[in-house]
Amino acid sequence: MKTQLESSDKIALIAHQNPDTDAIASLVSLKKLIESNYQGKVVDIFAQADKLDEIFKPILKEDILNVQRVESYDLAVGLDSPNTKRFGVYEDIFLKAKDSVQIDHHDTNEQFAHNNIVYLTSSTAEIIYMLAKLLGLEISNGICRAVYAGMVTDTANFTQGNRRKSTINVLNDFYDRKLELEKISEFFFKNNSISKNMLLERAIHSMKFYFNGGLVVMKLNKQDFSETGAKAGEEEGIVNQGINTKGVNIACIFIKRDNNLYYVSLRGKGGANVANIASHFGGGGHETMAAFTYQGNLCDIKADFFKTCREELKTCKDIAPDDTLIFDDSKEITK
Repeated sequence: MKTQLESSDKIALIAHQNPDTDAIASLVSLKKLIESNYQGKVVDIFAQADKLDEIFKPILKEDILNVQRVESYDLAVGLDSPNTKRFGVYEDIFLKAKDSVQIDHHDTNEQFAHNNIVYLTSSTAEIIYMLAKLLGLEISNGICRAVYAGMVTDTANFTQGNRRKSTINVLNDFYDRKLELEKISEFFFKNNSISKNMLLERAIHSMKFYFNGGLVVMKLNKQDFSETGAKAGEEEGIVNQGINTKGVNIACIFIKRDNNLYYVSLRGKGGANVANIASHFGGGGHETMAAFTYQGNLCDIKADFFKTCREELKTCKDIAPDDTLIFDDSKEITK
């Protein structure tokens, strides 16, 4: 990757369509790293989105998405995406670039670039920080804050997803910098608008449970957004209300966009790998958090979706009837 960055003057950074915070944070942090450490390079960032979530504005600041300043690129960098299809309308920019690299943290990744950097950890943003350190790049506090935003949101405040020893090491670096990480966490997790709470109410009201409560399904449509005044992106995290329910191992929410286009977000626990479900429908993710998009009538996907969920629920571990067993250390040896 060092050679690729040094030899490329025109660079495109591309994240998946309907970007989440990790995708935006990865775009911004890598763009700033390249611009501040390599002089004279053109770096453009792309992510297909119908409407950009208001919560991304503090991360993006002066950076503008989806402005192509050159006809073609020496290097295309794919971020936080399991395959090129997830780049949407910007797939051609990636495919036509002279060289390519991708950075991702999902175990459903299809290894689609010339250089594939895939590491199963908290977020793609975390990997970018690790790479910056390995490359000996100067890393500003602003970049660190963007990286932390990707880390904290893609793990639901470090309660889900993948976490490694590297995650703790990165957090230690940030605490050493005195970055006031608590304020960033509060911004994302204790800052709901009234319209988001109203949207949450509708999603909870739509809850339906299947397979003895092992699966919960929620739905939101365009009318729910318009009547509550909720903006695109305010649905993020609502699916967690489903997986937070005792006995539920798979939670999903179907969010209807235009022309029967659905965004489907999944959460899992107890050994249910929702990435398997998402990849079955052309999406991706990791074991406890995944997503896919679906174009068509829900009646046509219903049988296949429930069958796939049922098969995944068969792999789930039984929860101990006495929850105190989780903390039982009587059989452990402490050195």
